Amino acid sequence: MIKKITSLITSLTLWDVVAMNIVAIVGLRWISRSARIGAPAVTLWILAALLFFVPLAAVLAELSSRHPQQGGIYVWARRAFGPVHGFVCGWCLWVNNLFYFPAVLLFAAANALIPFGADALSDSRVYSVTFVLGFLWATTFLNVLGFSSSKWLQHVGSVATWIPAAILIACGAVAFFTVGSATSFAPSELLPRENFWDSMSFWSSLCFAFSGFEISSMVGQEVYNPRKTIPRSIVLSGIAITAIYILSSTSILVAVPASELTERSGIADAVDLVTTKLGFAGIGAFIAFLLVVGSIGGTSSWIAGAARVPFAAGVDAAMPTAFATLHQKYRTPYVALIAQGVATTVLFLISVYLSVGGGQTSIQEAYDIMVNLTILIYFLPYAYLFAAFIRLRTTDAGMPVDENTVTLPGGTIGAWLIAGCGMFATVIAMALVFVPPPGTGNVLNYEVNLIGQTLALIGIGMFFYWAARQRA
Repeated sequence: MIKKITSLITSLTLWDVVAMNIVAIVGLRWISRSARIGAPAVTLWILAALLFFVPLAAVLAELSSRHPQQGGIYVWARRAFGPVHGFVCGWCLWVNNLFYFPAVLLFAAANALIPFGADALSDSRVYSVTFVLGFLWATTFLNVLGFSSSKWLQHVGSVATWIPAAILIACGAVAFFTVGSATSFAPSELLPRENFWDSMSFWSSLCFAFSGFEISSMVGQEVYNPRKTIPRSIVLSGIAITAIYILSSTSILVAVPASELTERSGIADAVDLVTTKLGFAGIGAFIAFLLVVGSIGGTSSWIAGAARVPFAAGVDAAMPTAFATLHQKYRTPYVALIAQGVATTVLFLISVYLSVGGGQTSIQEAYDIMVNLTILIYFLPYAYLFAAFIRLRTTDAGMPVDENTVTLPGGTIGAWLIAGCGMFATVIAMALVFVPPPGTGNVLNYEVNLIGQTLALIGIGMFFYWAARQRA
């Protein structure tokens, strides 16, 4: 009889976790996405950082230091509100990634064509589907081998994220001092005036761009001294990520007018435009290559982190116990990883090929649908996170405190203000998702996919939960 293995391998240091945070959270595609609205993007980035990111980082730092168990937000919601709410939170936290993986890889697919001058293929279904599914399954099987084998990709992806951001910022500075800014940043231009709701709808994406710090808490049992390491990693990577987003967004608008940018390759376009003027041809193609590497590294990080949620739910019998099975040799949740890959494949193909109300869904429209499905489903666990923080502050008030415990300042009032600010930003971001992105050709198809797939996935999750509890 084969003995069932239930323990995970501890292998992640502080800098491993910082690298994981940066490569998993920084999405340079959000910079080109926000640049479509021009100068107001800078204002919206600052508001997203203050109203959403700061409360999120603060709450995660305290909860991670008090409750570093594997599963992160799922465990905290379950502890605060019971198994049903814990499952809904964990299920949404997991299934949003089923849309996130292909969205990131579609961004990579568009940039992968730039070095070859084959940009026209970015709208090809055959190319896009082949690229996305190929790298989805390659990174899935790499993570079956465990962090000891896959964490190198996180480090390479982290470097591949820093270099384009640094070059982009440098290009913005060169463009500013040589030819001036292509975008006016006068105070009157920093507020969205024309197409107000179209501009504001992007704020959901900018808040989402700061999300993901809970990935380190998802793998808490695989981190050395998690109560100390995880809060420190949030502070260090948080400073770096905020700087990358705001400086890069300003730089891209200095270098290139918003009207000349495309969302899925705008960063490479901006760098190529500036460097070509300076006589350095080919830099844009190099940046595009790095964007591909960084996107694949980020996808690998999230594939690993997300699979730990159904693993934790399987351990609790909130999902089929097969999800709690670890590989005999690599001690990784390989059943959860493979099931995650299958589900992502099915949902990706539906988003690309399913069309409602006539016409055919374009790759850009499929990309927009998957991005906003990710945001809508993902932010429900954040609502749980801020509510659980307040609840656990009360119910766990008697827990012992030591030198590794992070306690937010201001006592009860401070906790309510921080969590309330985060909850407010979360609810607003969820509501703005329902505003179709500019250029959406089939609004009915957009809304039906957004609402229908959300309800269907939550319904499937509740069925799994009910079936698992009946067996238990």
